[in-house]
Amino acid sequence: MAATWIASAYAQHDGGSDARAPDNVAGIVDAYIDARYDGDAQDTAALLDRLKRAGRSDPKAIEALLRAPRHAYPSADDLVGKTTVHEVSCAHVDYESRYLLFVPATYAHEAATPLVVVGHGGNSSMPEDRAKRVAESYLKAYAPALSKALGAIVVAPASSRGWGHIGNSLILSTISDVQRRLHIDPDRIYVTGQSMGGHMSFRAALSLPDRFAAVSPQSGGYDFVAKNVIGNLINVPGYVTWGKREPYGIDKDSRTNAAWARENGLDWVFVEKDGGHEIYQDELPAIAKFFSEHPRNLYRKEIYLRQGGSMKFERTWGIKGWPEHHVYSDDRPLRWNLRHWLEVVPRPENETPITVHALAKSNNRFEVHSDQLREFSIYLHPRLIDFSKPVEVFANGKRAFAERVEPDPALMLELVREFDDRGRVFWARIRVRVETDETVELPKKRQ
Repeated sequence: MAATWIASAYAQHDGGSDARAPDNVAGIVDAYIDARYDGDAQDTAALLDRLKRAGRSDPKAIEALLRAPRHAYPSADDLVGKTTVHEVSCAHVDYESRYLLFVPATYAHEAATPLVVVGHGGNSSMPEDRAKRVAESYLKAYAPALSKALGAIVVAPASSRGWGHIGNSLILSTISDVQRRLHIDPDRIYVTGQSMGGHMSFRAALSLPDRFAAVSPQSGGYDFVAKNVIGNLINVPGYVTWGKREPYGIDKDSRTNAAWARENGLDWVFVEKDGGHEIYQDELPAIAKFFSEHPRNLYRKEIYLRQGGSMKFERTWGIKGWPEHHVYSDDRPLRWNLRHWLEVVPRPENETPITVHALAKSNNRFEVHSDQLREFSIYLHPRLIDFSKPVEVFANGKRAFAERVEPDPALMLELVREFDDRGRVFWARIRVRVETDETVELPKKRQ
């Protein structure tokens, strides 16, 4: 029996017309993705059956449907050329807030448009009205230059809970809301911000690099070399600015990070300015250019992960006197154990973080080097492998898999649905057990 969502979608989009009509199928795909927290595997089976009857169930056709714009968007007349304020409920935690949205006058639903998320400064516990005012000031600082140079939609969520896990949920939930109002390119979503928003931009690169195409922290961050996590910056490009006279040691930490990144050939730009703790307006056109040159690449050849704990949002900060929130956790997962095509199974009982260095080589070969890892998955796409040939996976130098892999249409749909990311398209998955450990060094200079 078809689930409620798909029965409703049939009624809304079929209307008794030809089952092969592309608009009808697109509408049902939209409904499937939109019901991501209300459905189950039966929904996926029902959708696959519908796609098969429409003659669109092969992997290429499914990918085209997933990457396509939504079946329909609401009118943007009240948004284009304006700044507007919108309510948003977090998908992963019981926290609600607002975001400020600027849509350039050049916007039209027909074209997939870049989106820039701006993280405001402040602190992790401030009144909601103050958070809104600060977010508004940051939108005014960033939107004119970024919308002009990049043609981007710019959004500034207002967080009275900072940019930790609640903030991550707010950012992702804001993106979800905006991409239902406007035609957003899922492979051109960027993050920037200053001060606390600069910290947030770095955290996005460290923990959620496969959601964003590139990041640009301004006057934020810590000594990631000393924290032994800087290798995670390999996974996403970045453009950093800071002033010579920063507080909190940001200038010193930025120089340390910059030296390591340059020595190791990261795709990062570090710019020290003759100033202090501020938004460097004169750098925004260069940041926009950097963004335009860096669409997201989920099929990159190299991945590095150093991360500890359960790698999912299970609780809020747990600080005495700070407000607590209910986290939905497994019912509405926010997880960061996935890096592009690599997914690790965490070992939260371990005292030290898991370290993984993974390479997608030529000739359908993957090499994964890890310490403390016991299980991982590799997601596959034609940009990574030739599906007509066997795939080889080597774990710590030992061949752990050598078989042909068939596309899995259900997986394609379920991944996009879970992450609400229509660009997160993979055709199949391999699961691998790991029996050994290996010392994993920080990756050496890129070739």
